Amino acid sequence: MRKNIEISGEKINEFLDQFYSYFESGYAFEEFLKVYLEKIGLDEVVVTQRSADGGIDLEAIRYGVGGFAGADAVDYYVQAKRNKPGTTIPIGKVRELRGVMPSGSKGIFITTANYSKKTVEFVDDDPSRPIILIDGKSLVESCIDNEIGFIFTPVFSKNAMDALKDEADDLVKEDGTVAEENEDVKLIVDKQISANDIRARILRLPKAVINLLPEKVRKVNVVFNGLAPKELTVAKNRGYLAGVTDLYKESGLIAEDGSYNPCKAIWKLSDDKIEITIKGH
Repeated sequence: MRKNIEISGEKINEFLDQFYSYFESGYAFEEFLKVYLEKIGLDEVVVTQRSADGGIDLEAIRYGVGGFAGADAVDYYVQAKRNKPGTTIPIGKVRELRGVMPSGSKGIFITTANYSKKTVEFVDDDPSRPIILIDGKSLVESCIDNEIGFIFTPVFSKNAMDALKDEADDLVKEDGTVAEENEDVKLIVDKQISANDIRARILRLPKAVINLLPEKVRKVNVVFNGLAPKELTVAKNRGYLAGVTDLYKESGLIAEDGSYNPCKAIWKLSDDKIEITIKGH
């Protein structure tokens, strides 16, 4: 977290201009936000389809106490706008986001621009469908606080921003094309394999994967961290995969001394398999 230092409004504006100019497109901004949202505590962050997204650019989940999926898990729907600093987001764009948010979810609107007082009032008028508004200055301050893309004194760092790209693994590249190795992939999503999952000897399915699995499927072919393909059982409630004990042991998630090694994993869903790659313990 940021050290206790004062940063002038003039300096924040300078950082915001550098920050905005760094992203060559709205796609690149969305890819950054995928990593940003993970770093501030959201899970299963997915960049949605590039067109006809109905006001939603990213989706994410925040699980409740102890990382357990349950009634206190919250779905987040995110709209991203890489607009020029100093400009104002039309209130209609925020209305669009609220209009497509399912009941019980929360919205986040993130931009490099500003919001009008009327837009802030609109959001506050309906607390039953909360939307968090993050403008350009707030986003830069959050990045500084969480040391995302900034190094201290602070200084905006292109190298630190570039390093974040190595953490992003998405279906569509910044130019809107699909990488050759992902041509048969329907979905890519990051998800934490928690200590609770390892202890229970289950592999909890990301919500986005559950939504694409056929309703009656009972077995799926899984390639776990480069190991030989294995057919795993889908639980009756469709919440997790069973039969993963050997995979956890072979991959080091269950250590020789019996301890657990939680990790982030990248899920790739294709027609014929799910490929799961561990990204460090």
